[in-house]
Amino acid sequence: MIAADRAREAAAGALAALAAEGDAMLKPWPALSVGAPAMVGDIAGAPAYWLVPLEAEGHVIGAARVDATGRVMTIGITCRTPSRIAKCPRTVTGVTAGEAASAAAALLARDETASPPRFVHDGPPGREAWLVTTERGGRPARWITVTQGGAAARPAGVRVGEDTGRE
Repeated sequence: MIAADRAREAAAGALAALAAEGDAMLKPWPALSVGAPAMVGDIAGAPAYWLVPLEAEGHVIGAARVDATGRVMTIGITCRTPSRIAKCPRTVTGVTAGEAASAAAALLARDETASPPRFVHDGPPGREAWLVTTERGGRPARWITVTQGGAAARPAGVRVGEDTGRE
């Protein structure tokens, strides 16, 4: 896995290349910069790739995904309207680890304990979420994922799209 500074350099290079081409996606955002990368792990906990924020006026308006070798996999803009920049997130993860922990805590049963949140891709790259694992009686119970869109829970170990055998 490359270091965070190399991921940031790769994202800056890709951003500069798009700007030099006059890419229409960047027209509303003439003063973009790249911020501090966030490591994205896989569900098992291994480092998977970097999520590098594209920032303007202290807000994240897009991101680049940089793989373990330094290749930019994707780059895109999520906030499209500069006049509404205050509605754009301040962190590339959408919500902070603390906010994710609070959202997950609201879903906990009395007999569950929760792990600290880990930032993961929950399915294919691009499906990032905070993952909180819970236990009951020392055994895995649920996975709670948290994004800007809210929190959701499923049985521990069930991957996105898997058939749980439930109706």
